[in-house]
Amino acid sequence: MADNKNQHYVPRVYLKPFTLDGEGLAINLFNIDRMKPVRHAPVKNQCSGDYFYGKDERLEKAINTVENAYGEVVRDLMKEDAIVGAKVQIVIQRFVYLQHLRTEAASRKAAEMTAAMHDVPGSDIPIPDIRDAMKTAIQIAMLQFADSMGIVDDLKVCIVRNHTDRPFVTSDDPAVLTNRLHIQRRPQALRSFGVKTAGAVFFLPLSPRLHAIAYDSAVYQTGQRAGWIEAKRVADVDAINEHQTLNCMANLYFRDWDRRDELAQQVADHHDLRPEQRHTVVHAALDSTTEWGSRYVVKEVKDIREEEEVLVHISANHPAPSGWPSFLHFRPDAKAYSNNTGAGLTRRRCLEQGYVAGRNYKRVRV
Repeated sequence: MADNKNQHYVPRVYLKPFTLDGEGLAINLFNIDRMKPVRHAPVKNQCSGDYFYGKDERLEKAINTVENAYGEVVRDLMKEDAIVGAKVQIVIQRFVYLQHLRTEAASRKAAEMTAAMHDVPGSDIPIPDIRDAMKTAIQIAMLQFADSMGIVDDLKVCIVRNHTDRPFVTSDDPAVLTNRLHIQRRPQALRSFGVKTAGAVFFLPLSPRLHAIAYDSAVYQTGQRAGWIEAKRVADVDAINEHQTLNCMANLYFRDWDRRDELAQQVADHHDLRPEQRHTVVHAALDSTTEWGSRYVVKEVKDIREEEEVLVHISANHPAPSGWPSFLHFRPDAKAYSNNTGAGLTRRRCLEQGYVAGRNYKRVRV
């Protein structure tokens, strides 16, 4: 049985740099739904649940191995002579992908996807309790991490050093996956993206003064030097913080209590950009079949008959920020790989390592 009943899906080692005096005991939070700041909330009660990863002690120890390496890297990065070397690259890559997969938001999405399929008339898919479904989903996600952790190895990691008086903030879903290429340059119908998509960008706050960015270097350039970006513009820090505001489930976390009103204003300014729902569910019923294939028609669940064959399509609703940090530019020779199907754009390594299925992929300018 796992030694620690109360398991954190955003680990305490991650939150520690944002806590009061960096001691890891108390942290200030801002609740998005209530628009209310809370002072000195106990860290042990944040982003956790009983046996969130189940009761497999081996799984918990494996997760702890990644977390411990992350904590060591962040402590080293805080030193004046810190170097963004190979160890920093691989640890940040692994941690940001793990964190992306294991939050309450990710597990809730998977559980709600199961519920969406159960809603179809005549469905014999059992619907579990939402908490049980979330725990099952997160345990599956951890197995997925073990099998696919190399999917982010081609993303270039750089560390933003904050020289402004505006600190970085974090949240209950801190490893933000976004994609400037798809949000700004792709047609509306083709804007869905994931970890294996060309143009992927991860934002991960490390402390109020440090922030990690992992990005597709075949699409973007940052002007980083030896892995460092020196941020001297408040607008850049605000653009980075906005991703936490748009992506969080419920709470933002910050160290300086005197910043609460400033943070509240930033949340209010971007409130309308937060998606009302994290994903959209579409049901399509079989309409006709010919020698050329089958045709499905989109229907409301209430209009679907029990005997109908139904497809369920679920797509993520990615927020589009009001701006991007000035140092994240498109490369003039930005490129990706495509086979002109609904699979969309992907990266070369994802093809080479078998993370993307399909044939006839060719390099294209984007």
